[in-house]
Amino acid sequence: MSVIFLKIKKKINNRGVSLIETVLYITLLLLIMSVIVQTFISMGGVYKNIKLTRELESSGAIVMESMLREIRNAKSVVVGNSVLGTSPGILEISGVDESLNIYNVVFDGSSGSILVSKDGVTPVALTSSSVSISNLIFTYISNANSEGVRIELEVSGTIGTLSKSKKFYGFAVLRGSY
Repeated sequence: MSVIFLKIKKKINNRGVSLIETVLYITLLLLIMSVIVQTFISMGGVYKNIKLTRELESSGAIVMESMLREIRNAKSVVVGNSVLGTSPGILEISGVDESLNIYNVVFDGSSGSILVSKDGVTPVALTSSSVSISNLIFTYISNANSEGVRIELEVSGTIGTLSKSKKFYGFAVLRGSY
């Protein structure tokens, strides 16, 4: 009896794989590999989207916070040296520091990035190099009691073929004006 089982087992082991089975295995393997590759490609696109969104939000938030802080600490807006109501805008503000020294700060968006200079010193870029400014409008608001500045900012960026933009809005009342 055991001799019969050994002969059957030997015939099964020597049988091999047919051409149809090989084609089916290769087809199944290619299908699985294409799904895996497509998953990796889509993950790369999602990563680029997240990276660009993070860069835009970070740059926009830092720029807005810096400009609003300087405007709040200022005493007045130098309207004659500012470009208000159009893009790209330029805003010059004047203030007094802790030592009672008068200073001027200029925000300039005409170069595609926001440059800030204090007392005529070499301008420094507030935005990162991977982000550009597509819209910057300063609106001066004044009444008998105070002055304020409304800011409209749009930042845009590109990674590969993906392009995005994000808008930011802010308003600050000059503390030294009331």
